Amino acid sequence: MANTRSQTLSIRLTPKVKRQLSHLSKATGRSANYLVADAIEVYVQEQERQLESIRRGTAEIESGHYIPHEAMKAWLLSLGSDHEVPPPKCVCGESHDEPRLCK
Repeated sequence: MANTRSQTLSIRLTPKVKRQLSHLSKATGRSANYLVADAIEVYVQEQERQLESIRRGTAEIESGHYIPHEAMKAWLLSLGSDHEVPPPKCVCGESHDEPRLCK
């Protein structure tokens, strides 16, 4: 944890999780506080990453840049078969090699 300034947060844990945390703390030589703070930091970063990904995806859909589910499903199901279909195109009509919005 890079930032040494911190604030106190009280949480409730089940007795089982508290025991597991205590065992993990002893096994790793880290304090339970460090392990909990690190876990929360990782969790928050992952949630922020997911929200940003959802925001970008929503923006692409709203701007008309997406592949319909059925078209993608048909293509994926055809892969490796004797009747492979070409990769689906974006609803804008373009074929994209990179995961970016159409230009």
